[in-house]
Amino acid sequence: MRLIPTLWQTAGLALLPLAAHAAAVDVRIRLSAPDALEISYTLPPQCRELPFLKNGRDGQWRASWQALDDCGAASGDTLSRSGDACPALRFRVPASAAFTGYPGALPIDGGIYVHTSNYALGDGCGEVAYRFLAPGIASAGRAHQGAAAAEAGGDTAALLLRVPLAPGSGPLRHFDARLSAETVAQIRTVADGTVSFLRAAMPDAVYRPPILAATWASEPGGPRVGGSASDVLLLTLYNWPDQPGPDERRQLTLLTAHEFSHRFQMRDAVDGYPDSRLIHEGGGEFLRWISSLQQGWLTPEQAAGDLDNALAQCMLYTEGKSWRALSPRAIGANRLEYHCGLPAYVYALAARQGKGSALARVNDFYKALRQGKTPDFGHALECAGAPQCQARWLPQLLGADAPMDAQWRALLRTSGLATARPATGEQRDAMMLKALGKLMAEDCAGRSSMTPMRDGVLLDGMSVCKTMRSDADVRRIETLPVFGDAQALPAMAAACAARHEVRLGMKNGDTLAVPCSTPYLANREFYGVDMEKVLARLLNE
Repeated sequence: MRLIPTLWQTAGLALLPLAAHAAAVDVRIRLSAPDALEISYTLPPQCRELPFLKNGRDGQWRASWQALDDCGAASGDTLSRSGDACPALRFRVPASAAFTGYPGALPIDGGIYVHTSNYALGDGCGEVAYRFLAPGIASAGRAHQGAAAAEAGGDTAALLLRVPLAPGSGPLRHFDARLSAETVAQIRTVADGTVSFLRAAMPDAVYRPPILAATWASEPGGPRVGGSASDVLLLTLYNWPDQPGPDERRQLTLLTAHEFSHRFQMRDAVDGYPDSRLIHEGGGEFLRWISSLQQGWLTPEQAAGDLDNALAQCMLYTEGKSWRALSPRAIGANRLEYHCGLPAYVYALAARQGKGSALARVNDFYKALRQGKTPDFGHALECAGAPQCQARWLPQLLGADAPMDAQWRALLRTSGLATARPATGEQRDAMMLKALGKLMAEDCAGRSSMTPMRDGVLLDGMSVCKTMRSDADVRRIETLPVFGDAQALPAMAAACAARHEVRLGMKNGDTLAVPCSTPYLANREFYGVDMEKVLARLLNE
């Protein structure tokens, strides 16, 4: 990380003067310590409370905020003032890696990543303005010192740094010093290669280079990745080794290519579509998949495995329901916008009608959005907008007429783009996770929470559970390995049927017997893509 030295003061920051603004509510997000922010809300005299725009479950993290005076409180839903004497309400917000969605205060090397959506208020007391304060600030593609306005208001990402970023000729990039040179080189290669390929393949896209922040973080479990693609494109590498293996390198390529692919899309422009999440995340998956294939980061065999496993997850977790019958929570919790989105794009585009490559269809869809139009998603991909053409597959896959897995079987059997086959080892492992989720939900009042690892699963204990009340590092099921053993699922089902319990073997040697009412019924049929046929159709003009 290249830095310019500056003064870090214990009692405060040496700041540039703040520009005056006319907003009624002023929100300031200040880097107050290496591991904490200070958030201040200045409200008009008559304003007693305002709702947070992120609330409910998304607002629970505000329980960690510490009030710095007796002026008010910040709950999961509401900011409220308790007295008239205080013009501003101030809170200390500790940095933490435990976030879903855009992080509110993620510790990074040399500072903290913030996203204003976590602090955003409703406008019931007037216009709200947001401002960052730190020795170094990186936001909206530029480096600042001292202070900077949040240009996108309550939807702005920024790096707040103890030392300013050094100016450079290219896009701003901030790499954690704990990441190895090999990892940094891989990120650079995949980022630059994805951008180069998609600029050529989607000439009408408006690509805005993001600020790249790649950070190392620690969490229970093995190496894994997470990220987001706002104007500060965040790549978070959890428990990342100095010498990544093939699986870690694959994860990192997938993450980097996916997040940079998002920069060629228009997230806000599809918000009004009923399937906006699938359009956006499934589209990001398709663009990273085809880019990685064309750049040689994925072999055809690896790309086929990606696609087959995504379809398997989609068919497993839609659970005999139509897409329209799934709740947004069920879709999000099981990542179906990704798992169903990738095969929806690939197979619908491979079965498209008319001329023009698959990527030309995606390019033209976003071109129409940029022109202020609202093209039908299925018609744009399958028919290129031709009025005499009728989209055949996407309206059925994303409709309400029949279970989604039945619609998949109809598409694949009719098109000949994939053939039925027994489960692979990875698909058996996916079913094992599904079976463990079912077992935990039975024990825990319908709830389950787990983290898969290479050698097993971390089950998160909850007070609502009857048996699984403590965290458990599970390595064996009925004496067999959790993953990689074809007999583990049948043994689990047999134990449930015979004893109405399943024995889980822990890493420490303990055994936990968990009650089980009905066995998990494993899928017997999955699909394998005809990669040669699909690639030929996708790339055909």
